Amino acid sequence: MRAWPLLSILSLLASLAGITAMGGCDRAAPVPKAVTHDHSAHQHDRGATETPAGAKKPETPAGPSIETGSFRLAVAPGQAGYAIGREGEVEIALEGRGKWHVNQDYPIHVDLKAAPGVALKKNELVKDDAKEFGEDKVRFVAPIEPSAAGEHELTCDVSFAMCSKENCILEKRTVATQLKVE
Repeated sequence: MRAWPLLSILSLLASLAGITAMGGCDRAAPVPKAVTHDHSAHQHDRGATETPAGAKKPETPAGPSIETGSFRLAVAPGQAGYAIGREGEVEIALEGRGKWHVNQDYPIHVDLKAAPGVALKKNELVKDDAKEFGEDKVRFVAPIEPSAAGEHELTCDVSFAMCSKENCILEKRTVATQLKVE
């Protein structure tokens, strides 16, 4: 009667040895198929993100404002009209949306470009030039002086960072407005 347990154990060991021989101790694990993932359809949330240097965003004409789920950026004339030889102003404003706020530590930077016929007092604005600088809103006022009648474009390239509790997003956006000079 003691033979049955011994035979059962020997039978089990023989089965395992057969499985091992057939299962391929000498076989390598199958190589997984290469999977390609198309990142062009979306962007992964990886914390702070930025457009890689040298990468171009789609060419779309700059408008007077851009609004996303995290911010609103706008440039607007600081007055109803402009006159040749009289100083005027243009306002650039950035506001957080929803759970997003302006990063107070990121060096916000505005590059201004004006068409011929409009002189800029400053070609670039930084944090210290802001008339208002808070987490909810940043506002710059740029002095200009028109020298020719007509419509003249003013373009603002703005670098800034918007943050939520979870992450920060670095942005570089362009807004533009038309200035009517009489």
